[in-house]
Amino acid sequence: MVGLLLFISGCSAQFTYNNLGWLSSFWIDDYVDLTKQQNTQFKAIVKKSRDWHRETQLPLYKQDLLILQKLLQENPQQLQLETQLLAAKQHWQSLVQQIKDDIAELALSLTEAQRRELVDNIAEKIANDVDEYNELGHGKHLQQRLEKQLDKYQQWLGPLTPEQVAMISVENEQRLATFQLWQDYKRNRLAALERLFSNKQMSQAEFKAELNTVMTERELYMSDALIAADSKNLSSYVQLLIALRESLTAEQLNHANQEFADLIEQIDELIAD
Repeated sequence: MVGLLLFISGCSAQFTYNNLGWLSSFWIDDYVDLTKQQNTQFKAIVKKSRDWHRETQLPLYKQDLLILQKLLQENPQQLQLETQLLAAKQHWQSLVQQIKDDIAELALSLTEAQRRELVDNIAEKIANDVDEYNELGHGKHLQQRLEKQLDKYQQWLGPLTPEQVAMISVENEQRLATFQLWQDYKRNRLAALERLFSNKQMSQAEFKAELNTVMTERELYMSDALIAADSKNLSSYVQLLIALRESLTAEQLNHANQEFADLIEQIDELIAD
């Protein structure tokens, strides 16, 4: 939802946000062929959640941006930034909590063939991602990530100094590799979904409860190694942000403030639309 909202390339945020219903149909078609009735039900879920999201979540996104912008004017501390970034992450979980019951109702209507199709297509997507990663190799992925990071910081700050490029490069090199750990997490979660779909003895209430667990309790499927690495990477990322803040020129600070202002303006337009 966040990606579709503000950062999708080639479409305006307003167009994307207001047409999530039929745009999401293209996405779901990649995983399972819904009947006409199921597709209508799915679009209704998207519309209902978008309306809730517009009213309750977009103001929270704006508040997060204002807090981060205020921190930018000061000298943010490690704990301050980590706390704020973790709080922002929770917006996704709020969306999941909002839609979980409606998604469970839709899942109940899937035939055995549709359930098999859904599981198989998700498994294929995971396998394709792994093949692509392995084909390219960790070193090239690291280089690609660095290029994307430099582009992102240049977007927010304007031209970077050699010192800043070096800091970003060092953080990129020291970042713990988590790709395989995330794929294991996805497989664990998918296996839980497959077991649920294949259980013929459950009542509807039990099915919904189990599916809610799969949808909302993501850490159940994460290894200790992934949780630790994710936490370490967040800490390293925040340390980089603090170091970059200390190195900003007046022009870069103005550039960042304008980026914040542009995002806040987009959110205001979406709220008012």
